[in-house]
Amino acid sequence: MKDHRVEKVQVVGDGSDFAAAEAFLEGLSFLHEFSLEAQSVPGASLEIHVIFSDLQVKSFTSVDTTVAFLRHVFEFSAIPPSLSSPSSSQAPSKTSSRALRLFIGGDKSQVGKSTVCLGLLGSLLELGYKPSELAYIKPATQCELPQLVSRFCEHYGIDARPIGPVVFYSGFTRSFLEQPNPTQASTDLLAQIVAAVDEISKDKRVVLIDGVGYPSVGSICGISNADVAAALSPISVVLVGKPGVGDAIDSFNLNATYFASKNVRVLGGIFNRLPTDGFYSLENCKLHVSRYFSAMTQGRQKAYGFIPDMPQLKEEAPPENETSSLPWTLIVDSLNTHVDVSTLVRDAEAVQTATPLLSDSRTTVTVEKSEVEMEPTPVDRLSPSSVWKPSRETIQAEARQAGAGSS
Repeated sequence: MKDHRVEKVQVVGDGSDFAAAEAFLEGLSFLHEFSLEAQSVPGASLEIHVIFSDLQVKSFTSVDTTVAFLRHVFEFSAIPPSLSSPSSSQAPSKTSSRALRLFIGGDKSQVGKSTVCLGLLGSLLELGYKPSELAYIKPATQCELPQLVSRFCEHYGIDARPIGPVVFYSGFTRSFLEQPNPTQASTDLLAQIVAAVDEISKDKRVVLIDGVGYPSVGSICGISNADVAAALSPISVVLVGKPGVGDAIDSFNLNATYFASKNVRVLGGIFNRLPTDGFYSLENCKLHVSRYFSAMTQGRQKAYGFIPDMPQLKEEAPPENETSSLPWTLIVDSLNTHVDVSTLVRDAEAVQTATPLLSDSRTTVTVEKSEVEMEPTPVDRLSPSSVWKPSRETIQAEARQAGAGSS
C-alpha cells in the first residue's frame, strides 16, 4: 500500500460531517502534499474519494473509515477526538508526546494579543491544567517593557519567556541588511526561535506563542510571524481581530492568507475590544461575523469569541508593589464568558493529531558556521551561533542620532 502516492482527495457533502472531513483532510494535505478538492452540496451525503498517482481510487462515506484507511498510507497518530467522539470541555489527553502549540497572532500591534494570551492561560488553569503543564513565550518582540502576562505567569508559576530571543530594536533591520550574509543571519535567528520554543515546550501540555505586530512583521529578516509558525509546526494559529463587521472580516482574511502562503493553518479568530452598545456593539457584530464564518468558511475557520472593550486594562504591567491592582480576574472571567476556549483547544489538538509523530515535519532549520557575527541582546537567552557587527548599543545609538524613535 505504501508504494501508492496520494495525488488528490475529493470531498463532497454537507453539514458538520463535511466540514469536519474537509478540515481534517486540509491539514493532511499540507503535510503529505496532495491536492484537496472540497465541494459543499446542500443535502448531499458525505463522500470521500482518495485518488492515487496510478489512478486507483478508494471511496468512503465517513471520516472514521477514511482515517482507518489512510493510517496504512501515512504514519500519523490516532483519530482526532473532535472528529471521533462527542464534544467535551475536558482538556486534551496527557498521553500526547508533544506540547500543543497555539500561536496567537493579530492584525496589528496593540490589538490585545498578550491580554488574550493571559486570559487563555487563566482559562486553561480553570479547565484543570496545572501551571507546570503550561508555558508562554514571545519569541520576537518590539517592546521590552514588562507586560501584564509575564507578571501573571510569574505569580502562578507558569514557565514564561516574555522577551526574545529576538528583539526588533531601533536600527535592527537596517543592520540585518548590512550583514555579509543576510541569508545565514536569517537562518540563525529562526534557529534561535525554534530552539527557545522547543526548550520551553519540554514536559508541557500547552504552549502559547505570542506573535509580534501583524503577520508579516519580521519578513524583512525572514522571520515573519508566518515564518516562525511554519518552523514550529505542528501548530495552530488564532488571530486576534478588531471590532466591526466588514473591516474585521476583511482584515482577518488578509492576515489568514499570509499564514496560508506559508502552509500554516489559521483556525479562526477572537475579536477584541468591542463596544457594549451602539451600531458596532458586541452583540451586533457577533451576530453578523458569526454568520459569515458559518456560511462562508463552511466550518473551516471559526469565530471563537467576541471580547468586550475593557478600557481600564493596560497590557503593560504596573510597578511590582501594585499587585493588588492587577486585573487578572477581570481578564480571565471575560475570556471564560466570551470565548469558547474548550472548542479552541479541541480544534488545535485535532490539527496536531493529524501531524505525523514518527517523522518531524517541521521546516528544517540548519545552522552552519557563519562569518556573520551577531551579538545577543542583553537578556537571559540562548547563545546565537553568530554575532552581528556592530553591537546592539552601537546600532541603536546610530539610529537615534539619525532620527529613529526609541525602542
